[in-house]
Amino acid sequence: MGSITAAAAIEQAGAATLAEDLQALYDEARARMGDEDLAHIRKVAAYSRAIKARSRELIQKGGKPDALKRGIALYMMHVLLEFSELGHNIMHGSFDNLPGVGEFHSDKWQWDFVTDVREWKVMHHQNHHPFTNIVGKDHDLGYSFVRLYPTQNWYGHHAVQPAVLAVLLFHVYHFSLYTATSAARVEGRKVLSLDTFRATFDRVKKHALQNYLKEPLEAGPRFLQTLVGNYLGTALGYDLTFLILALEHHSPNVEVFPDPGPTETRDGYFRRQLLGTTNFVPMPELDSFFERILAEEVDFPDRPSFEVFYGGLTTHIEHHLFPDLPCNRQREIAPKVRELCAKHGLPYNVTTFEVIVPEILRNFFRWAMPVTAAEQDRPSLLLKKPRELVSRVLNGLRYRSPTPTTYFKAPGYFNVPAKVLAATPAAGGQALTLTLEKPFGWDEVHWDAGAFISVRVPVDGEDLVRQYSLTTDSRGGNTLDITVKRVQGGRVSNAINDRVRKGSYLTLVGGPQSDGSFIMKALPQRPVFIAGGVGITPIISMIRKLHREAPNTEATLLYFNRDPASIIFEQELRVLEMQTGLKLHLICDQAPASRRELVQARLSQALLEECIGSLAEADIYVCAPPGMIGAVQGHLLAMGLPEARFHTESFTLPTLVRPKSDGRQHSIHFVRSGLKVTVDGATTLLEASRQAGIHVPTGCERGLCKACVCTKINGVTQEDAQADIPLVRITMCNSLPRSDVELDI
Repeated sequence: MGSITAAAAIEQAGAATLAEDLQALYDEARARMGDEDLAHIRKVAAYSRAIKARSRELIQKGGKPDALKRGIALYMMHVLLEFSELGHNIMHGSFDNLPGVGEFHSDKWQWDFVTDVREWKVMHHQNHHPFTNIVGKDHDLGYSFVRLYPTQNWYGHHAVQPAVLAVLLFHVYHFSLYTATSAARVEGRKVLSLDTFRATFDRVKKHALQNYLKEPLEAGPRFLQTLVGNYLGTALGYDLTFLILALEHHSPNVEVFPDPGPTETRDGYFRRQLLGTTNFVPMPELDSFFERILAEEVDFPDRPSFEVFYGGLTTHIEHHLFPDLPCNRQREIAPKVRELCAKHGLPYNVTTFEVIVPEILRNFFRWAMPVTAAEQDRPSLLLKKPRELVSRVLNGLRYRSPTPTTYFKAPGYFNVPAKVLAATPAAGGQALTLTLEKPFGWDEVHWDAGAFISVRVPVDGEDLVRQYSLTTDSRGGNTLDITVKRVQGGRVSNAINDRVRKGSYLTLVGGPQSDGSFIMKALPQRPVFIAGGVGITPIISMIRKLHREAPNTEATLLYFNRDPASIIFEQELRVLEMQTGLKLHLICDQAPASRRELVQARLSQALLEECIGSLAEADIYVCAPPGMIGAVQGHLLAMGLPEARFHTESFTLPTLVRPKSDGRQHSIHFVRSGLKVTVDGATTLLEASRQAGIHVPTGCERGLCKACVCTKINGVTQEDAQADIPLVRITMCNSLPRSDVELDI
């Protein structure tokens, strides 16, 4: 394998990240917004009202042999348009900061859709967008109760999901019930209670009285036609909307994910949105039918393009990247998003409506029974294991999770049990080296030196997830190897050391993560490794790779520990020093005089200069506690190391940098609420809203999902200092005041 030159590394580091490229594209699109965007959405809203009016006229008054059919078709189009280009996107605040926004403000819009606005925002903004396709978190994934994948555990209620599908297709109020229960779960309220469904009952009552009593009575002799037309128009409109939404996160070309927790970077967040979402190509025959009816029945001058009926749906990727960007701008930038995907080596998912929708509907029937993918294709397999089948059914009826040796023999990548083949104490019992068997179906899973795996461990009734570096890359062995060191007060690491033994199982919540500048895909010309304590674990995989592929490479390792007993892999490192070009420096805070091969010292620039020598052609790989990483980086940059050749790993996501209080206080005025609070410059605007008792939807709380986006009327935040022009639309969770601030809340 070739080596990475310093010039190439600098060039690579100079390239914009995925998040930076997307941010630039978003800023450019937002900057172009103005009167034309408001004019567009006003026209779409007027078109929707015109469609509804003509639908009512055809259903109630007739006048044509196929008036009822045409009225139902128009009703469907009205329902879809109210959801897509209008409500779904207006309620993200797409137009909030434009002068004269009026009824199209996210807090003022009232859509003609039988779903409570507040509950929709909670479900959609606070749950679905921040946690897109995260198993166990995204309520849209399987819609909480349906088995759509063969790798999902089978439970008793899945047997009736074909009947559930029938109810969904003929029940006009399932959207409202779903959003009500999801909002209750997000807010920690009791799901099965009258309060949970109070808003739903109010909207259902209003809709039912209007559509199934008032209008049929007004229609006189066409009572029955009006009743049937209103029902079918509503039901079929909601069905079409539901099927489109189902394909966008359940198609075979999208991925599902374990909970990344606080380790998810900005790039990781946007990668997940891209990989977990698909756009779709509409069905031409269906579109032609609706377009003909619209053209013949709705007299509307300069009508919008038919693509508005799929607003935010055929551009669902763009919607998930930029939730508060209007649909017309999403369509405008879609080609550029596709280019950025190609630039960053990511797929731009697109699927076909007429192929995927039937596939999703079949899955309601296919996975209603406790069978695997293989058993679906060869039912005779079930006859060969009757005991397992009985056990499977009984477990599902009792709502018990499968045993670690799960009988669903289809490849799974999330919450997958991995058998411990060996558990060997290390560092005098301070650590435990585990050899994990690759789970079923992982034969083609590969990872590079420096990769890590996420592990889920139950501790004191809680499921906790931690990340551990893999100590060998996939070319160096066919197992997953980790070394877990005891940590004072560490709940998961200590539990693993105390409980895990050969024959146990550990739950893996995702495949190996092999991204970032710390990963050693190619061999550097002159690597220098610096490890602190358990930070040796990813670095040992790199050293093993060098030993296997280029043993004569001039490499240096500085390995810092408190004392000799804390050193992990010491014997192996000694052997590698003799067999390769590795220069080994074992450095301890305290080292006995009898251990002359150890260096007793503390980290300093002088020590680095002595052990490393010239930095020419050197690539530095550091894994250590955050404080040590910062100190090493400072010393090396002072020694002249180009920043592009400093590679580090830390499982701790950088948090919001809060300045020390300078004593100044800032007034935060929530204009529409009429409330004010006074805070210092280290308090976020989201925290200020909570002090004022104002509920603001929140999701990721890192400024990515835009659940808490709002319009800043006046004032300056720390984010303004990083922008070319003062920001108008801001995310409250990561905005710190630098002056008095007025918010449109």
